[in-house]
Amino acid sequence: MTAGPVLSPERVEGLRSGVLSEVRAALTGLPREDLAAWLATPDGADVLRTVFEQMPERYTGGLTGGPRTIRWEIARPPAGTLAYDLVLTADSCDVRETGTSGAPAVTLALDAVSFVEMASAAAQGLDLLLKGRLHIQGDVHLAMRMESLFGLAEPGEPG
Repeated sequence: MTAGPVLSPERVEGLRSGVLSEVRAALTGLPREDLAAWLATPDGADVLRTVFEQMPERYTGGLTGGPRTIRWEIARPPAGTLAYDLVLTADSCDVRETGTSGAPAVTLALDAVSFVEMASAAAQGLDLLLKGRLHIQGDVHLAMRMESLFGLAEPGEPG
């Protein structure tokens, strides 16, 4: 059994940082296949979990209409799928184990690389949707608001 791809400590530090510009810098020049393989490792899963743990801090609020559950399904072949529910209110974001929050208003399914790109504003959700990398089931309007609800800058902007 192989350990999987090895990324430089600087890249891993950038991916773990949670600082959008540092994550984008870590992605620069990194082949999509290498990142996908690394995200399927336990270290990659830890980085993805960290992204979800940071979401409450990044949430800008303002969602009206009561609590809404957004389910994220992140594919990491061959390691399987990571899934999280975000329960959003006007002023809070709560990350929960999938299925503990009732039926989601929307489910967003995408591969791990596309998720990292979207979460770091290296790619926009609409572009990923048009390329067939993001799949939306449920409230499309709510899905299209994710980037603004989490204060993501346009690609290439500081953040």
